[in-house]
Amino acid sequence: MQVSFVQRQFNASDELKKLIEDKAERRFGHLLPDDSEIRVLLATEKAKTVFEVSVTTWGEIFKSQETTADLYPIIDVVFEKVERQIQKKKDMFQERRTGGRR
Repeated sequence: MQVSFVQRQFNASDELKKLIEDKAERRFGHLLPDDSEIRVLLATEKAKTVFEVSVTTWGEIFKSQETTADLYPIIDVVFEKVERQIQKKKDMFQERRTGGRR
């Protein structure tokens, strides 16, 4: 799993990057294969912070974005949204594989 950061008018500290990488590993480590890419966008727009996570795996893109004045509370919210999207897709794969003729 590869985590890359894109910063637009935002200067993220090493501690923030480490925190985001750890949370991504904890949330997605058991769900995603090793060749997955996680792209984290950190930007500042009109005194608000934009936090966006895009996960590319299985030929699909799972994305969530939040905008707020304080960055830290929304990190978990965005990761939770993406985790739900991935779990839903994974459940669909499971249903297709087990839903054959009996």
